[in-house]
Amino acid sequence: MDITAAFGRRVSRLAQEDPEKARRFLLLGWRANGIKNRLRPGKRSPSDRMLFQAVNQAMVRCLARPEKNVMVSLFTPCEPLLTQGLLPYSCEAFSSYLSGSMAEEGFLRHAEETGIPSSLCSYHKIFIGAAQTDLMPRPRFILNTSLACDANTLTFRYLAEHYGVPHFSIDVPYEQSPQSVDYVAGQLREMSGFLAQQTGVPVNQAKLIETVSRGQRTLQHYQDFLSARAGKALLSDLTSELYRTAAFHLLLGSPESEAMARQMKAEAQAAPPARGHQLLWLHTTPYWVPPLRAIFDHAQGVQIAASDMSYEGFVPDADPEKPYETMAKRLVYSSFNGPAQRRIQRALEVAEQVQADGAVWFCHWGCKHTLGGAQLAKAAFEEKGLPTLLLDGDSCDRGFGGEGQAATRMEAFLELLSTHREGSAS
Repeated sequence: MDITAAFGRRVSRLAQEDPEKARRFLLLGWRANGIKNRLRPGKRSPSDRMLFQAVNQAMVRCLARPEKNVMVSLFTPCEPLLTQGLLPYSCEAFSSYLSGSMAEEGFLRHAEETGIPSSLCSYHKIFIGAAQTDLMPRPRFILNTSLACDANTLTFRYLAEHYGVPHFSIDVPYEQSPQSVDYVAGQLREMSGFLAQQTGVPVNQAKLIETVSRGQRTLQHYQDFLSARAGKALLSDLTSELYRTAAFHLLLGSPESEAMARQMKAEAQAAPPARGHQLLWLHTTPYWVPPLRAIFDHAQGVQIAASDMSYEGFVPDADPEKPYETMAKRLVYSSFNGPAQRRIQRALEVAEQVQADGAVWFCHWGCKHTLGGAQLAKAAFEEKGLPTLLLDGDSCDRGFGGEGQAATRMEAFLELLSTHREGSAS
């Protein structure tokens, strides 16, 4: 019997009968998973072990300490929350953890039965279903940005009404300009005032500068890692690639995130030459698909050299002594902000930085931003000599299907890259 599948079924069943008991059971499982991976890390590198523990502890805390919980969207700057000892958790992180626990189906079904469209992103559907069944703890308040998912505005407004909690939303204009940075920085200052109002404690400016500085160093370490890993063999897995998204967003500014990024850089500097293909990955990873995991997880033949969900927010000229402007720049100049061409151009730059052999543009069902830019990206990448695979799937919903087909297409793409490499060498 698959223990994880049995665990997920029980969580889903308990959520319908006794949400509080389901939450305690889920918390027990997530804590046990943390202990297991600390004692038996398997093939994970030191940085991936640090990454897993940091993300797992964050998810455990969001269940264990609901009085500290703040619900956020993925791109919300969380440094002001960290200075106050608050615990941010996002739609994407919580839904991914439920899916990793094989408990997502009941919450997807519940959300759709209450009128949530089937075409909505599965991250959001799982999140809403978990809220509707009272599995997810009531947050103290909710913060979100308009970047980069059009579901954000609807989902977080709905959940604020559902829980009856205060809600603050940050509007990020498409125009990338100093004026846009000033506009967003002003909203972030208002957000700090909102935090002070909700907690009774003003955001400490010195602590905020320290936390934002740590976050900027963390992103710089990751950029150094990307440069150092060019042409190197660094074995990881699809799950860790997704965890890095949390480390460079929800946990950005924490000591754990900076230590992990520093360790990544050290591992890249010491790594041996690559023997397999190096891929640039665009969007989330379908970490739960067994045939794809068999291809990627700790494989010598192919590695993901970079993912745009991790590198998108780095702004090299940001000044942490101006923390609100630094956080605003990350939002305004994110490669996810505005038209797909910005994301495509940034991807081409990173592909050159890491010496990628090819690119995978993962078309996660429900993400209009990614689906809409797929053909534009493929044309632009291949015009620059970067072979590209458009891969359809869902990062959370096992009901999407097509796992075998996805693996077959990936294998064919890797064969194409091998042929391309042989042709270039001859």
